[in-house]
Formats: sequence, C-alpha cells, structure tokens
Amino acid sequence: MKQSIETTTQDEKLQSAFAKRKTAEADKESKSKKSEVKNLTPFNERFGEKQLADWKLSYGNRDMIYLKVEDKLAVLRPPTAEDLGDYVTAIGLNGMSKAVASVMETLWIDGDIELIDDEDLFIACFLQMNNILESKKGEFFRA
Repeated sequence: MKQSIETTTQDEKLQSAFAKRKTAEADKESKSKKSEVKNLTPFNERFGEKQLADWKLSYGNRDMIYLKVEDKLAVLRPPTAEDLGDYVTAIGLNGMSKAVASVMETLWIDGDIELIDDEDLFIACFLQMNNILESKKGEFFRA
C-alpha cells in the first residue's frame, strides 16, 4: 500500500513537472512571436521597398520569406500547399538536404547566388528554411 502511494505521488510530481515545462514553453513561444522584429532595412536598400511590395502583392499579399546570412540576402515567395507537399515527398525520397534545396529553388525570387554556392552559407539557409517550413504545421490532438 505504501509503495502504491509513493508511486502515485511520484507520477503526480512527474506529470506536474511536465505540465509546468509545457506551460513555460508555450509562454516563451507566444512572447517570442509577439516581440519578433522584422528588420527589412537591408532588403529595402538592396531591392527597393516598391519591388518588395510588388512581389508581396503578386503572391496574394502573403508574407514573403527574407533570408539573411552575414551580408548575403535572398527573397523567396511564400510556399503553397503544393510546395509543402512536394517538400514532404522530397524528404522521403531524396533526404532533407535535397528537399530544402529543391524548395528553395522553387520559391526563389531574387538574391545572392552565394547562398546556394557556398556550403557554409547554404547550411545556414538550410536551417532557416527548415524552421520556416516546419513552422507551417498546425496543432492537433486526439481526445
């Protein structure tokens, strides 16, 4: 009897610890999204505000993807559902690196080619693109 009470208490502590962790992570995520600052200055200087606005308008006024690695810049169009489907399929068929390269090629509008040619710069883009594409997932649960 004593062991089952200790086990129950331990389980409750564990559940409580995980609940606190999830709450803290959710709070952190919501605060980071609110405080996110988009510094478009280098993009405006390079491509021009009008050109950026025209690109955005031509893609349904959806947010564009701005990549900046060191002093290299690129502007990509927003992905469509078909693009995301192709990305997921390419991961299964060709691996993550080729999938990211493929989706970057598909979405690419303008920018520094060094972001693709230089391995270190491409790795930085790879990580950013993966985060961008993975963030497009919605939340779900089963009850």
